[in-house]
Amino acid sequence: MGFFSKLFDKNKKEEIIARNPFNLQINDIVDYDLVEYQVIGKIKYNEEGYIWYDYHLFDSKEHLWLYAEDDDEVRLGLFRKLDVDHQLYAKFQEEIPSVIKYEDMDYSLIEEGSANIEIEGKVGAKDGQLIKYWDYETGNGNQLSVEKWGNELEISVGEKVQEGLLEFYPAK
Repeated sequence: MGFFSKLFDKNKKEEIIARNPFNLQINDIVDYDLVEYQVIGKIKYNEEGYIWYDYHLFDSKEHLWLYAEDDDEVRLGLFRKLDVDHQLYAKFQEEIPSVIKYEDMDYSLIEEGSANIEIEGKVGAKDGQLIKYWDYETGNGNQLSVEKWGNELEISVGEKVQEGLLEFYPAK
């Protein structure tokens, strides 16, 4: 087969790579609870070589964030951002508490640190930015995440999700 026949071979098919929580791409689809969300943004966090991801999902009505981490086991969570006028924003401007009450549940600080980010798509952040984070959790798996992007805070609430409850469909 010559150079031009390889270049213009119409029968050649592009290999589609199966998706998982660690290789989602912009425009892929994530199906959760019979709702299909499109991946419209992706954040890759890097804390001294340790990597995890947040994916911005949208279904034309609702924005969600899928958190994916592999720390000896796969940990996934689905989060919704709180409105910036929520009372928790004022509390976190004053201090970073070890326990915070939200909707009658106590969330305990389980992890904090800082990470550099790489972004793709719509995430509302700048590529290469250094962020600080604080992760909270209740005894039943509810989660609260606080991130500081420069001078701005972002607070999200969510819950752990089993990988089997999510389906991933590549855009290409």
